[in-house]
Amino acid sequence: MIAAGGGIGGGGVLVPIYILIMGFSPKHAIPLSNITVFGGAVANTILNVRKRHPLADRPLVDWDLILVMEPLTIAGALIGAFLNKLLPEAVLVLSLVALLSFTSYTTLKKAIRMYKAESKALEAQRGVRKVRGDGTVESELTRLAREMEEDEEDEEEEGCTVGLLDAAITTDDQDETESDANDEENGQPTSSNTDTTNDNNDDESTFSTATDLKNKEELSKILSEERTVPKGNVQVLLVTFTVILFINIMKGGGAFPSPLGIRCGSPSFWVSNGIMIGWILLVSVFARSYLVKRYEIKERVGFPYVEGDIRWDGRATVVYPLVCTAAGFFAGMFGVGGGIVKGPLMLAMGVHPKVSSASSACMILFTSFTATTSFVVFGLLDMDYATVCMTLGFVATLVGQIGLFYLMEKFQRNSYIAFSIGGIVLLSAFLMTIQSLLSMADSGGPKAPQGLCTGKQ
Repeated sequence: MIAAGGGIGGGGVLVPIYILIMGFSPKHAIPLSNITVFGGAVANTILNVRKRHPLADRPLVDWDLILVMEPLTIAGALIGAFLNKLLPEAVLVLSLVALLSFTSYTTLKKAIRMYKAESKALEAQRGVRKVRGDGTVESELTRLAREMEEDEEDEEEEGCTVGLLDAAITTDDQDETESDANDEENGQPTSSNTDTTNDNNDDESTFSTATDLKNKEELSKILSEERTVPKGNVQVLLVTFTVILFINIMKGGGAFPSPLGIRCGSPSFWVSNGIMIGWILLVSVFARSYLVKRYEIKERVGFPYVEGDIRWDGRATVVYPLVCTAAGFFAGMFGVGGGIVKGPLMLAMGVHPKVSSASSACMILFTSFTATTSFVVFGLLDMDYATVCMTLGFVATLVGQIGLFYLMEKFQRNSYIAFSIGGIVLLSAFLMTIQSLLSMADSGGPKAPQGLCTGKQ
């Protein structure tokens, strides 16, 4: 329920709970956690798909952001998963605690800054009562009387100003008439004759007027397109994940042997992984080209950006994807869900909290569905508990999402989302540390690296 508001899956909390409290083995706890997250992602998507951006007439979910973040996060996770097999368990545990602790600290720090800024804004909206010179605060009745007197004074000053302007305009008209008469007597052109020169200026401005008209038409077209969900972005994401899922199934792994007879460490194994990463890079290059071109058009036509919008220029389409790759790398290396990394990342990028929550939840829908499908194919998902866990995730997310957004609307505080994300990350750090320490204690100490293909087909 808490994770629902931030749009993150909460897998970092669910896995330790399923292991420490429910008694599942890690082999079954991770798939059950994943399908619980998938149920929550379905609920989040149902709720968010109809919501609108708080500051613009467009969907709440930022599909351009997803198109940039999600594919490269998957690529980073694939590389991180390899490193997970090669590093000692003690190094992984310490690194995980450090990462989640730092992430929760920065996210909660940002949440506190947002909360203070919202408090100042709300205070300004309500109006602060004036403090007199002797330090006493005026009463509400005195404040109202003072404001009425100030309004009357403003009206009087405005009336005097209007009178003076009228007089000045009348005097200017008389002076201009006399000047024209004198010019006629002296044989000089009058001010009315100089109007003919304006015709030449009109001819020169014809081109700029046509350009402005074209820009307005393009701007109107862009605004119209952004009012609806971009089907092209969704189709690219669906195709991307379908290809990744297909290659994963054909490659096999764990308890599921490859249908093509691919064995871990064989040339075909590395070729299949290379194809996956190559495919993701191809999609990312396409996404970058599309966003940069669209950014250039928006700049030319004067697109009205709002708070939290990312300008996808040449630099942003390189820097942010690299950061997303690093986020996916850490998620894959430590075995945590991508949402626990991407949620804080989007807040750090300056994305509006509501947009961050909705977009993160939508990304989790793609990743959790892909992972759940893989677990089903590999025979790792306990179907006796799967339906219950998915329903639990759906209902808990539904209640948590509705409850948090009600509080946000009532108290006008978007910072609640940031607090939700930071709190879940901090709780994940605590629970996953306990689980890792108990696991090491049960096994007689930290496990040595097992090798990339240990336990695989």
